[in-house]
Amino acid sequence: MEMAEKTVADWYANHPISAPHILTKLTNLRGSAADITPQELYPYDQDHYDGLNANARLAEKAQMKSGDCVLDVCSGLCGPARWYASELGVDVTGVDISPNRVDGANELNTLVGLQDQVHPVLGSAMDLPFEGERFDAAVSQESFLHIPDKSKALAEVFRVLRPGGRFAFTDWVMHTPLPEDEMEQYRQRFACQSLLSIPEYEAQLKQTGFEVISSEDVTASWGEILARRLSMYQTLDAEAERAGNPSKGNDFLKMYAQFVSDVQNRRIGGVCLTAEKPQ
Repeated sequence: MEMAEKTVADWYANHPISAPHILTKLTNLRGSAADITPQELYPYDQDHYDGLNANARLAEKAQMKSGDCVLDVCSGLCGPARWYASELGVDVTGVDISPNRVDGANELNTLVGLQDQVHPVLGSAMDLPFEGERFDAAVSQESFLHIPDKSKALAEVFRVLRPGGRFAFTDWVMHTPLPEDEMEQYRQRFACQSLLSIPEYEAQLKQTGFEVISSEDVTASWGEILARRLSMYQTLDAEAERAGNPSKGNDFLKMYAQFVSDVQNRRIGGVCLTAEKPQ
C-alpha cells in the first residue's frame, strides 16, 4: 500500500499543472501576483474534468450549504475546495497523499486569502486523520483510481461523515476488462491502481453502509472533455520545455491519447455517484 501511495505522490510531483505553473501564468498575465482573487485562479487551478461546472454539480448533489464542514478527498491543489469556500461559504478540509500538492495548495490558499477556510492536510484516503462524524458532506473528483483499496477509503469517508451526510464524487470506471499489459500501462503512466465497473462501485458503497442516491454514467461527455485536455497537455508540455522545466514527454502524451481513445470507445469511462450515510 505504501509503495502504491508513493507512486501516486511521485506522479503528481511531476504533473504539468502545479502551483509554480499557475503563478507563472497569472504573473505573466497580470504583471504581478499581488491582490489575486480566488476567481482569478479559476481558469488555471481546476485540474479536473469539466471545471467549474463539475464543482457546481457535486456541490448540489452533496447538498452543500453555507457554514457546512466539507471534506475533499484527494484534494490536490485545492482548486475545487477554493471554489466551494469562495462561492458557497463552506469550510473545506482537503486530504491528499502528495506533499507537493499540499504545499502548493497552501501557497495558493494564502495567495487569495482563503487560508482560514481551506485546510489542506497530508494524509491517506485509506486512513483519514480525522475523528468520526466530523463532516457534513464529502466530495472527490477523478481520484479514487489512484487508491489501492477503494473499500477501505469508502469506509473512511463513511466514518467521518455525520449521519445524513452525502458523498458525491466522480471517478474512472472500467466498462470492458483490459488485458493485464494494458492495465499495467495505466499503472505506470497514470498511477492508476485499480478500476471498478459502475455496478461494482454501487455494490461497494452499499456494503460500506451508504445508500446510493444516484449513479450517472458520464463516459460520453468525458470523451469530449478529455480530447480537449489532451490538446491542453500538449500545449503545456511545449511551454514547459521552452521554460526549461521538466516535460511529461512523448510517452505520456501518447498514453493520454490512448486513454482518450479508450474512453471514446467505452472501454474505460466515468461515473458520477452520490451516496448518503443513513440518519
